[in-house]
Amino acid sequence: MMSKKRLLTLALPLALILFILFTKWWIVDVIDGSDCVTYGFPLIYKAPAFHTSLAQQFFILEFLVDFITYFFIVFTLLFLIDKFGLKIKLNKKPLIIIYTIAIILFGIEASFATVFETSFSIRRNFDIEVKQTGFKFYFSEEERNIYHKLHQ
Repeated sequence: MMSKKRLLTLALPLALILFILFTKWWIVDVIDGSDCVTYGFPLIYKAPAFHTSLAQQFFILEFLVDFITYFFIVFTLLFLIDKFGLKIKLNKKPLIIIYTIAIILFGIEASFATVFETSFSIRRNFDIEVKQTGFKFYFSEEERNIYHKLHQ
């Protein structure tokens, strides 16, 4: 059985990759505001900024809860697979590839988050009414379909 420390070494980049690539979208009606598309699972951690177009706002507490959720799920799955299924062997080359992918995706996300006038808050400070939700994959065509649903 692989040690928990070695599982953590694999779980961290995998959780980061999944966190960036797969998320939940929420079409919401902001109370005293307009409709918008927000992102996050299980909590909304990213929304369009209200002060300017193309900018986004991030909610730190919700972001941390979401990332810890992804990490816990990935670690638990790896632990269960290693204990009851296939034994996970952690070779250096695949681990370097996984970390490289995680770093590249994180760099892309960080650059998008800092290019425009992004704002960061400890918590989401506006009430919402959820109209519709779904899941998206980062490179899918779903993004355009979400915005089409928003403007129908």
